[in-house]
Amino acid sequence: MLAAQAKGVGTVPQAFATDYAPQIKEHLGISADKRLVLGISVGYPDMAAPVNDFRTERSPLEEIATFVE
Repeated sequence: MLAAQAKGVGTVPQAFATDYAPQIKEHLGISADKRLVLGISVGYPDMAAPVNDFRTERSPLEEIATFVE
C-alpha cells in the first residue's frame, strides 16, 4: 500500500471481502486450500472530492508509542 501511494495510487483495505470469499475465490480461480484474509481497493484518488478532505483526529505519537533503543 505504501508503494502504491508513492506512485500516486490510492488504496483502501477491505476486510469485508472475506464475507464473500467463496465467490471471490471462484471468480479469480483461487484454490480451496487458500484463505482470503483481506481485499484491497486500488485506484486514483479524486482529491477534489469533498470526502478526501476528511481527516480524523490523532493522538501525538509520543502518547501512543514507546521507542526502546
